[in-house]
Amino acid sequence: MADYMLIDAPFRERLQKAGLDSVQSVLRCVGDRLAAWSRTTDTILVKLPGGDGSIYIKRYHYPGWRRRFRGMLRGTFLKASRARSEFRALSAMRRLGIQAVRPIAFGERRTLHFVKSCFLITEAVPDAMSLVTFIKTFADHVMTSHTRRAKVEILTSLARQVRHMHEMGFVHRDLFWRNVLIRPLPDERFEFYFLDASVGRRIRIAQRRQESIVHDIAAMGVLAPEFCSKSDQLRFLLEYLATDRLTPEDRQWLRRVQSRQDKFRDSELQRLERGSVFDPPIRIAGAA
Repeated sequence: MADYMLIDAPFRERLQKAGLDSVQSVLRCVGDRLAAWSRTTDTILVKLPGGDGSIYIKRYHYPGWRRRFRGMLRGTFLKASRARSEFRALSAMRRLGIQAVRPIAFGERRTLHFVKSCFLITEAVPDAMSLVTFIKTFADHVMTSHTRRAKVEILTSLARQVRHMHEMGFVHRDLFWRNVLIRPLPDERFEFYFLDASVGRRIRIAQRRQESIVHDIAAMGVLAPEFCSKSDQLRFLLEYLATDRLTPEDRQWLRRVQSRQDKFRDSELQRLERGSVFDPPIRIAGAA
């Protein structure tokens, strides 16, 4: 069995103080709060000692040889684990000026080169929450002039950040609302952070990234009907396309997006039912 861990230099001392500077210690960590769980993954929130902020640890487990062989077929044998891939992708996004959560460490435990467990550690964004949970809470409130303005601001800001990501040549390829954090700002504005980008990458040739862009926008739109009217959804698309009117080419492109979106919807709604049970409650200022 072989362990490997890489820690971003500015965080090395903080993780040492927390006793989280080895693969074994991270895999054994209980944390302060369980943030997410599935049969093969768990995510925990850990508050660092001395008021040094908080981190999230997302761990992937492959307890049986069947799952390890599946991982091999996906390229993990002698190559990057999912945690390492996401560390690289998030780092690349940040270098490109894309608002992504900050990756601070990753680790792998291998048996005969097969990944047995791996993990990614990211810096927690203060006052941020998954977009799914925020929107569900937002939708439960009575609409007022304040919440209507907030909805417009949310859609506009999110469209701009997604457009910037694609303009920089990066495609996320898993851009569902659960993989976006929203953070309310003091001036009643909002900012967003992307996460879970293990399959994301930069594609420099514009024509080659078009199919992945369709995938991203379709993923963004899967849950939109739960929160947005058709005019709201159109507002998002016009802002993303940086136009005030759809051309025939735009409409053809949107039909491709809609077709892909319909294929995602059932599975994503199922994930929605169970995916936010670990999120703490959120209060929306100004909502009735």
